[in-house]
Amino acid sequence: MVLLVVLGVIPLAGCGRRGDVDGGPGGAGNNSAPAAGQPRRSQIVPGTLLSREVVTSAPAGIRAWRVTYSSRPTGAGGVPVSGIILAPGTGVPVPAGGRKVVSFGHGTTGIQDSCAPSRARPPLAAAVWTFPLVRAGYVVTLTDYAGLGTPGEHAIYVAAPEGRAVLDAARAARAITETKAGRDVVLWGYSQGGQAVLAAGALAAGYAPELSIRGVVATAPLADLPDSLATLQRRADGVGYLLLAMIGLAVNDPRIDLDHYLTPNGRRLLTVARTRCADEVTNASVGSSIHTAFTVDPLTRPPFAAGFARQRDEIMRRMAPTLVLQGDRDEVIRQPVTDGVVSRLCGEGTTVDYRRYPLADHGSILSTSMNDLMGWVAQRFEPRPPVVADICALGAAAQR
Repeated sequence: MVLLVVLGVIPLAGCGRRGDVDGGPGGAGNNSAPAAGQPRRSQIVPGTLLSREVVTSAPAGIRAWRVTYSSRPTGAGGVPVSGIILAPGTGVPVPAGGRKVVSFGHGTTGIQDSCAPSRARPPLAAAVWTFPLVRAGYVVTLTDYAGLGTPGEHAIYVAAPEGRAVLDAARAARAITETKAGRDVVLWGYSQGGQAVLAAGALAAGYAPELSIRGVVATAPLADLPDSLATLQRRADGVGYLLLAMIGLAVNDPRIDLDHYLTPNGRRLLTVARTRCADEVTNASVGSSIHTAFTVDPLTRPPFAAGFARQRDEIMRRMAPTLVLQGDRDEVIRQPVTDGVVSRLCGEGTTVDYRRYPLADHGSILSTSMNDLMGWVAQRFEPRPPVVADICALGAAAQR
């Protein structure tokens, strides 16, 4: 599989076209307005399964469903969110307490609905990296995030809505009885998805207390949004990332009039962002600068600077044991930025296993770290997990 590195983008060829799907009872075609006497979506419990479609072209030994489920981007009213749920074949034994669940957060694909991973062509193209986990016996969920592939707008790079979508996807998996999914969950995210799962880890105890979060895995995580956006300006396409982050804040806060902060060139890029996927946005921004795209510097001026910092601060909380995987040659999420993220997580009391890969960049980190990820996840799901190699404790010992 060819991986296009745009803050974790997996190319979604032919996005938006449907096929190889059996709607069946409860399929998306039946996902209409509730009948009289039925609860409105805003009243539905988060994680409620709204629709399901069998993906008939799943690889041997893997069952797949394209789903919609309820989530709460703002923590209040519910909205439908789309995604994919994968489970092992029927012949794989089910452990006591149900199958373990890995809830995955994907990297950047954009804000246009056709860029949602669940709409990828061929079907499941965006799920390939998770197949080893399914073949190891786990149920895997892949959320599209709220507003991506469903009504509304995607608040890209806004942490809390992403985190709730990740947690609610794990809840939705339990509603598909064929998966035999239990309550034990590991959260795994890549790039933008690293931000999402760290947000989920920070929110889990209060938002989804019925789930047992056994660990968090953040691969090349977009965790320090301000620092990453600043370092991305060294790249020719850095303005594209900054514009996406500005869009996310404007979606999350309707008081922000985005047009007020855009030059004619910025408005041109905004049109691309609203109609194309992320790789086309960043490519279109090559040659632009902060000064040619925006009327103010979003990295230093309100309302954006404070909003970016808030996304970082909201995920730097104490959470379940966390594995951070980082490539030293990553020019998108840079290693010194991730070093700072690990330090902040340690300061909040999170146990962090930090593994760096000297030859890995933003794309190759996935394959380079996969064996370590698989082993770590398996350990976290053991009845009595072994002690995590805590970089925080090692750092404290080194200072004494």
